[in-house]
Amino acid sequence: MLGRISITTLAVIITLIITLFLSETATAAPAPKKPTPKGAITLRQLTKAFAGNCPKKTSGDVITCKDALPFINAAIKKYRLKTRGQRAAYIANMAYEGGYLKYNHNLVNPSQGTRSIMPAVSLRLFVNANKSVQKFWPGFPKNVNDLTIVDVLIKRRADFEPGAWWAVSGPGCAKIASGLSGSLGSFIAWEKGCINGGTETIAARAAIYKTVYAAIK
Repeated sequence: MLGRISITTLAVIITLIITLFLSETATAAPAPKKPTPKGAITLRQLTKAFAGNCPKKTSGDVITCKDALPFINAAIKKYRLKTRGQRAAYIANMAYEGGYLKYNHNLVNPSQGTRSIMPAVSLRLFVNANKSVQKFWPGFPKNVNDLTIVDVLIKRRADFEPGAWWAVSGPGCAKIASGLSGSLGSFIAWEKGCINGGTETIAARAAIYKTVYAAIK
């Protein structure tokens, strides 16, 4: 009969309305967050580890924790820093030597640098051991200048890598690095045997390690 809607027609209209509503709801729903890869550091952890020392702005040598984080995690993955202690040692040494991401060069000796402020001889060992960075020097090893290695690594955005490699693979480091734990003694053993040639420990760096280790659990 004219002027009336049949029950069947009404049911179809209601079904269409419900379908459109559900479609809009599904579209508006936020995409699920990707889980943090195993062993990766989160921004929250890094910020806590730096205890209020994250730079406010990326400029020149200075880089914020947020901007640095992808490079830190890439280095951790690439050089296989498998344990919490190894990751903490890498980050703590970088924080101590580089002034919490403020420096990429030694202020007195410009050939010394990258994020862990390593001397040219140590950077050369890193380059010699890693084919992935040797490509930065066409004709390697003939044209590598020890005085400018640091600048090449920085320019190619590999400045977070030497410290990560050295933490677990530098001369004499592998065995000591495997024992890194929450114990300050394990860090001091690594500090002396891996990065300081068996002669020195620095209380300030060990204190940073303790803070970093607690933050990245």
